[in-house]
Amino acid sequence: MAMMAKHQAVKKIFDQIATKYDLIDTIISLGLDQHWRRVLVSSLGLREGMRCLDCGAGSGKVTELIYFRCGGCDVTALDITDSMFNPELKKYVKFVVSPAESLPFPDASFDRVSSAFLTRNLADIDRYFAEVYRVLRPGGVFVNMDIYNPTRPVISEFFSLYFYRFVPFFGNRATGSKNYTYLANTVKYFHRPSVISQKLADRGFSVEATDLFFGAVYLHRSVKPEGRG
Repeated sequence: MAMMAKHQAVKKIFDQIATKYDLIDTIISLGLDQHWRRVLVSSLGLREGMRCLDCGAGSGKVTELIYFRCGGCDVTALDITDSMFNPELKKYVKFVVSPAESLPFPDASFDRVSSAFLTRNLADIDRYFAEVYRVLRPGGVFVNMDIYNPTRPVISEFFSLYFYRFVPFFGNRATGSKNYTYLANTVKYFHRPSVISQKLADRGFSVEATDLFFGAVYLHRSVKPEGRG
């Protein structure tokens, strides 16, 4: 019941900010969000013929990059709501509405799985990582990117002022809601990157973490070992 309530709350928030989310996301990231997404997609190591899954697809920015980077790939996008996803993309990729903690796919279905700015909003991150591991083929790659609290003193102070004061004020004013207070708090109370690395390793992945922006944005590239079901 708690997980279902969390899913409903998150869906409601993103339904409410759907039309302005991309613009505000670009503004508050100082225009760097799409660069980070390109780094994520490059880290996937795409090849023609691969089956790819983009979880927490949102408006489809990562999905679109995957599709155009690998025209011969079979691409599926998944999100808890369809209110944000670019309808034009549905002509080229499959779109599935589902919580990320319950992926509606058979075991070993995909060669690559991606998620950007998703994990902070999950009800059960360990279950999500278990599901990703399950649907990945042996040797498959999972690349996850999210925002974190930087730990370096000066950067941490600036980040706190910017992300916990300016971002909620600007986002809430722009959307006429208090949803950006929630989104800022998901970062404040989220795990450290090292904890995410450990969770992925505990699940069975071989993990490499990369700092993309002074400790505030991390990319985890995880490989499912060959010979694992």
